Amino acid sequence: MDEQEQRDIAAKKVLEAMQAAIEQGASPDVVKLVTLSAAVTNFVNDYGEEATASIIETLPEKVRAGAFSNPANNEDDSDGAASTDS
Repeated sequence: MDEQEQRDIAAKKVLEAMQAAIEQGASPDVVKLVTLSAAVTNFVNDYGEEATASIIETLPEKVRAGAFSNPANNEDDSDGAASTDS
């Protein structure tokens, strides 16, 4: 299985889990914040605080450039930033 297929599977499962939490009564905003927090925590645990901070520092520029606006066109995800085409 290539990396894009792995990303697609992972994104689908994460989005399904988020939807399930919303259907069980969690607000969408809480689910989004917890998901982001869990991802950052995972990065810190795996790569350390400094590497995680370096990755996060690039996010504002990517967001402003539209990297997360159209997931179907988001190919530059090599630093592990979440995208729904993953």
